[in-house]
Amino acid sequence: MKYIHIFVFSLLLVDTACSPQHKFNKDKASFDASKVIRSFTSVADLNDSYFEIKENNFFEFYRQLFDSIKNTSYPGRYTQKGDTIMLRFYDKKGETLLGKKAVIRKGNKEILFLK
Repeated sequence: MKYIHIFVFSLLLVDTACSPQHKFNKDKASFDASKVIRSFTSVADLNDSYFEIKENNFFEFYRQLFDSIKNTSYPGRYTQKGDTIMLRFYDKKGETLLGKKAVIRKGNKEILFLK
């Protein structure tokens, strides 16, 4: 029984250490200090979506309901070559929603996400 408790505790510890939130917490201070360079908005009936490119190769995709507080947030890091941005989300749910690549078009006023 003692070994089962140790095994379960070990699984919980590994799961917490590898969680998206734990990975983001290491970079949170730098993320918060980084200014927004570009911002893109998609307006819908209920949930508006925002994608912000920040200094220090950070980005954030989030949604707001009726201009209120953020109800979902998917931060990450990016690398850029020309007009193509390679996205690395801390939480893989963000990658499922938007994909791994984005292309900035039309004089930096439009962004296209590629899965």
